[in-house]
Amino acid sequence: MDAEKEITKNRKKKMVLVQVSFALIANLIAIAPGMNLGFSAVALPSLLNPNSSFHVTEEEATWIASIASISTPFGCILTGSILEQFGRKSTLLLVNFPCILGWLLIAFAQGDYTLIMIYAGRFFTGLATGMSSVPVTVFSAEISSDSLRGMFITWTSSSMALGILLIYILGYLFQDNWRLMAGLSAILPFVSFIMIFAFLVETPSWLLSKGKLEKAERNFKILRGVAKNSEMPTVVSNEFEIMSKKYKIDNKDNHSNEKKSILKLFFRKGAIKPFIIMNLFFFFQQFSGIFVVIFYAVQIVVESGVSWDPYLITILIGICRLLVTVCMGYICKRYGRRPPSIVSGAGMTICMACLATYLFLSDTGQISEEWSGFVDWIPAVSLILFILTSTIGFLTLPWAMIGEVFPSDVRGFAAGLTVCFAYIFNFIIVKAYSDMRDALSSYGVFFFYGAFSVFGTIFVVLFLPETQGKTLLEIEEYFSRKKSKNDNPS
Repeated sequence: MDAEKEITKNRKKKMVLVQVSFALIANLIAIAPGMNLGFSAVALPSLLNPNSSFHVTEEEATWIASIASISTPFGCILTGSILEQFGRKSTLLLVNFPCILGWLLIAFAQGDYTLIMIYAGRFFTGLATGMSSVPVTVFSAEISSDSLRGMFITWTSSSMALGILLIYILGYLFQDNWRLMAGLSAILPFVSFIMIFAFLVETPSWLLSKGKLEKAERNFKILRGVAKNSEMPTVVSNEFEIMSKKYKIDNKDNHSNEKKSILKLFFRKGAIKPFIIMNLFFFFQQFSGIFVVIFYAVQIVVESGVSWDPYLITILIGICRLLVTVCMGYICKRYGRRPPSIVSGAGMTICMACLATYLFLSDTGQISEEWSGFVDWIPAVSLILFILTSTIGFLTLPWAMIGEVFPSDVRGFAAGLTVCFAYIFNFIIVKAYSDMRDALSSYGVFFFYGAFSVFGTIFVVLFLPETQGKTLLEIEEYFSRKKSKNDNPS
């Protein structure tokens, strides 16, 4: 009996080790897109400098910042189809190619075609960003046991936070050399491709959906820590049997019927309801200004009147975001999805209100010189706390939840379409920042972001469901069933 317990204990240790390793490797592809998100923040000050070897206008700068968000939705749309047709691992491998191409185009931009090559590079890195968001989350959700899923699905945000911090550090070290920053950024997708190709396996869920029972069983044993030639323990065998019944497919359907059925499957209640909820969550995330601060970090710090080194402030912002994102696995496991999101929305509202009020008083001359020395820390602290509180919920959880709220038969398609809309919102708000600042002034823009933080918090309280502690099948059943009096978001 003791020997049997020891075998079970060792199997569980191996299961955790395998799942953690696979999730970490898969999340490597999210680091480079994170660097893409932060690149404009550290590259634009040099590009806007009229004394630099190559400089751009304010309008061209807004396109450099936002053009990545134009291509990102295309990446999301491509991903949904590729995920379902070719699998999770193949999609993870494919994402690295446009990322490498994009960074190299920027790194080698020269002569009369410099601006065009920068635009093209940003387009391809944006495409890679869109392609990476969904497969990592879906892969992590599908390989993990229920106890680890809540932690794994937050790692994509952690990887992107690490990428943003890395590009902020490169920006501080090479402030005038945006080409070198881009060249160094191309290294990560090379490493990612090699690691994914060498170590990862296809998810059992996708293999079962394609009727590949033998391969699915083999990979499921790997993910549950069972030796290759050993029989599956009863608990593992039962789990696989339940999954295999869920993923049975009708082999009589031909390819054209499958294409028609995906829309029918998508528009049923169990899929369209989480789709609407997640798109609204992303809408409030984007219009609360989180990504504007990330894309224009250095400029915003300078325009806010902060006397400290703006590049160091952005690094501090990146460190704070990374530390909180790393803790999100524990926060999600301990507190779920709703409470952190509510705290996040409230904190963002307070931070934006403080920053906007300070800028209003400063711009209207209501802060005297004798008081300015006592309150000039407010913009920097407000921005840091804004990113910190946003990371607790609004910045990370929408990305994490897309891997778990959709039904298995449309998960790739629905998640891809959701992220597509998220980046359309992203393009609108990032591209509009400069015009909004000119029309409303800086304090008006931040009051605007604060208002949407309030609206987003109200949305979370009323509509966002709690998924912590539920299996993927239980989440699917929650959205599919008819609403009863006992139903509530929590």
